[in-house]
Amino acid sequence: MYRRDFLRNLALAVPAGAVVPCFTRLAAQERGKVKITDVKVMRLKMNAAAHEMPLVKIETDAGVHGIGECHHDITGLGAKDTVLNAFRSMLIGQDPFDIDKLATQMAWRVSYLGGYHGAGMHAVTGCEVALWDLTGKLLGLPVRKILAGGAFTDKVRAYWTSQPRNPLDPASCKEWVDYIKGSVQKWTAAKCHRILNRPGGEALNRHVSNQELDTLVQEYTNIREAVGPYFEVAVHFHWELDYIDALRVARAVEKIRPWWIEDPMPPNYSDAWVKLTAASPSPILTGENLYTRRDFLPFITNQAVHIIEIDISQAGGLLEAKRIADLAYVYNIPVATHNVMGPVATIASANCAAAMQDFLGHESFDFKNGSRAGESDVIVYDREIIQDGFIQLSDKPGLGVEINKDVAMKHLMDGETWWG
Repeated sequence: MYRRDFLRNLALAVPAGAVVPCFTRLAAQERGKVKITDVKVMRLKMNAAAHEMPLVKIETDAGVHGIGECHHDITGLGAKDTVLNAFRSMLIGQDPFDIDKLATQMAWRVSYLGGYHGAGMHAVTGCEVALWDLTGKLLGLPVRKILAGGAFTDKVRAYWTSQPRNPLDPASCKEWVDYIKGSVQKWTAAKCHRILNRPGGEALNRHVSNQELDTLVQEYTNIREAVGPYFEVAVHFHWELDYIDALRVARAVEKIRPWWIEDPMPPNYSDAWVKLTAASPSPILTGENLYTRRDFLPFITNQAVHIIEIDISQAGGLLEAKRIADLAYVYNIPVATHNVMGPVATIASANCAAAMQDFLGHESFDFKNGSRAGESDVIVYDREIIQDGFIQLSDKPGLGVEINKDVAMKHLMDGETWWG
């Protein structure tokens, strides 16, 4: 039997979650012998409301592959171009166990395209996730068990980005709660969008009128009364406010005991974040637009937020996200995750979150109903993704995920073929 066939068959034969000493020794012997042979990308879009999914596949001469998902750009072509034309030739022939080195090389390669930000870092993250999936398969262990010291948990608390159809209507709020209680997911937390009553759309200023403030208070009061005192409710902004209006909002919604107020001010660091966090009676959170330790560093070291939020699908990779969380832990700052991507990125992100010591909640969507319905069908997974308020993590090697070819073929974007 060829070595690559033996490795592939052994990886598939390892019992779920088992640590087999002889296999570990074999993996150590094979380290430096397994080589990357190809890197492929295909773009999927499950429905008109969904983001595109640039999926990465890294193949090896052991016959084992890894899968990752890049964060979205506009069409996914930015990430695809970077992976195929900047990274593919760099990765072929390399040892897939050298994840940190390879991710660093990829980040250096795209740093001149806009620094450590944007589609370039989305591509780095997708490839790094695929390398972790591949390594887990070669070792016969789930990603969370091999990521920088192992896992703290085997399931991760989820929060649903959703709100009632009309949060100003108590009946609509009750309808929303009834759906949660009857669902498989049974979320215990949600991030609800703010209502800003601005004629013609959102004004290009950062001021909240008294009318808007009263509307916000009524909206979140209705939601709190509908869900009860112990369901967590996060107040969602998109960087719209200046310092004084962010503080006004934080004080106005204090009585509903928000889990946090998300991204109230523009994402760049300034001393205004320090002032807001010091003065706010409600927890302040930011981070979804930040990349790598470099961006998070001033927010953490200056205690400029109460909670940091990492978008693991874009921040630079699972190991980079773990390092950000470890830095926050030193400063007694808990971590949450932002996540708007598909099921591959969601499960990869949750594996990383499971290895974080002070973790609050992981953003998730309803893959069964609504605008994101059916997205989970693109993967083969051995359990419900979200059940009883938690993202359920597989004990299979790697991420425990494979792509359902029949479903993927139906949702290929224009110009795409199965794995390119």
